[in-house]
Amino acid sequence: MMKFRFVPGSIVCASLLVVIGVGKVNAAGDAETVFKDSKNSSVVQLGKISVKRGGVEQRIAGASSLSAALKSCALSTLQDMKLDETNFRWHDEDVDSKFADPDFVGYDLQSAKLCIKFKDVDFYSATAYTPELDVVQFGSTVLDILRGSNNKIGEQCWDVKSRLQGNAGPNIPFIVNVDAAHDYNYWGVYLYHAKLTTCHVSSAMSLVLPEK
Repeated sequence: MMKFRFVPGSIVCASLLVVIGVGKVNAAGDAETVFKDSKNSSVVQLGKISVKRGGVEQRIAGASSLSAALKSCALSTLQDMKLDETNFRWHDEDVDSKFADPDFVGYDLQSAKLCIKFKDVDFYSATAYTPELDVVQFGSTVLDILRGSNNKIGEQCWDVKSRLQGNAGPNIPFIVNVDAAHDYNYWGVYLYHAKLTTCHVSSAMSLVLPEK
């Protein structure tokens, strides 16, 4: 894992996404706009890691690994990966990127939260036939699928502490396989951003604050 030398207010650059474009209307009736992906050399800067002293761990709805009372952080980080929310993504315009995996000398990871904001995931509104399956991978295996309704904005969050702890390198894979059930333009989605937040405590504190 990456060993950061902590400096209050420091910024560490994260990954880049090289992103191409098309222009039709699909069978499901979604309007298509231009989007850029790895088929040409355009580069989009996805974001940076902000590191600060203090903070409080982020609540994750429905996550059993976090106690009801949120704990304080000795260090906290935020990575905000912009996913070009004005453009519509099809089956061949997946997100295939990485987040930096923050690991600080003298500190232990207390909690980690990944959130994705999106629009027009036709999962609940298309159950009578083929639903839209946008598959999220974080780390080496699938994390979940996005769940939403036609033309509605949604956000999903996950507890990803164990995935960061099990990650062996300085970066951790982040993939959104758009419309994984099709190899032609059928369903599309707007992806706004993905945010990874972490909360760290000093190694000495972690000895007296067992996890629940």
